[in-house]
Parts: sequence; C-alpha cells; structure tokens
Amino acid sequence: MFQRPRKVACPECSGSNYWKANPKPTDVLHCRYCHAAIASYEKYVQVTAQQEAQRLLAEFVESDVSRDLAHLKAVLATPELRSSL
Repeated sequence: MFQRPRKVACPECSGSNYWKANPKPTDVLHCRYCHAAIASYEKYVQVTAQQEAQRLLAEFVESDVSRDLAHLKAVLATPELRSSL
C-alpha cells in the first residue's frame, strides 16, 4: 500500500487510530485512547481488500430486472435496434 496514514476506528471506544509509515504484516495497532488491540496489519489489509471487493461486486451485480426486461423487449420489437450477427 502507499506510505500514507490509514485511519482505523477502535471497536471498543470508536476512537480514530492510524497506521503510519509502512508497518510489517505482524505489527498490531493499539488504540491510542483505550489501549485495546485493534488488529494486525495483515488482518487490516485483508478486511479492507474484502470490503472493497464486496463494494465493487455489489455495484455491478445489483440490477433492475424489470428495467432490463423492458429494454430487451424494446430491442426485440424494433428490428433496426438489433445488431446483425
């Protein structure tokens, strides 16, 4: 990842915490307010990547079936809109 601070909310107190510089995968982030262990950097990267993948998939998977069917019916009903194969 880029060498920039990465904000993480503490699950215990909701305080803002940051990964700084370039942490090792085994480094554990501790809350600067309540001192609870939040996560290892490796786990943080895994969760962040998974959340981003889920967001991207949801963006492309969610569709309006009725709108798609109406568009398909319109294309099939109008010969000039059909592409020749």
